[in-house]
Amino acid sequence: MKKTVLMFVAALAMVASAQAKTVKKTFKAQGKCEMCQARIQKAAKAVPGVLTAAWNKDTKVCSVVFDDSKTNLNKIEKAVAAAGHDTDKAKASAATYAKLPGCCKYRK
Repeated sequence: MKKTVLMFVAALAMVASAQAKTVKKTFKAQGKCEMCQARIQKAAKAVPGVLTAAWNKDTKVCSVVFDDSKTNLNKIEKAVAAAGHDTDKAKASAATYAKLPGCCKYRK
């Protein structure tokens, strides 16, 4: 009986992991310099399930690869905004933005 239950649990785990998929998405994130780049990438990578994050300071596009069973683009954008950088769907709070170094300020 124990063996049957263990085999059932193992099969369930395999099905669950097979349903998870890695996806690549992009979004706009505001910033100006290499310090912004490091901050944006660090914030995105800190979200559980994010495998890679790369922000281009010229295009202002952040490319992320993540496990969509653990996170989604909305959560990643919120994390980037919490670090002080506006995205299309999430805005940094005035207090967080005010703490950015002068060279990182992008709002007019």
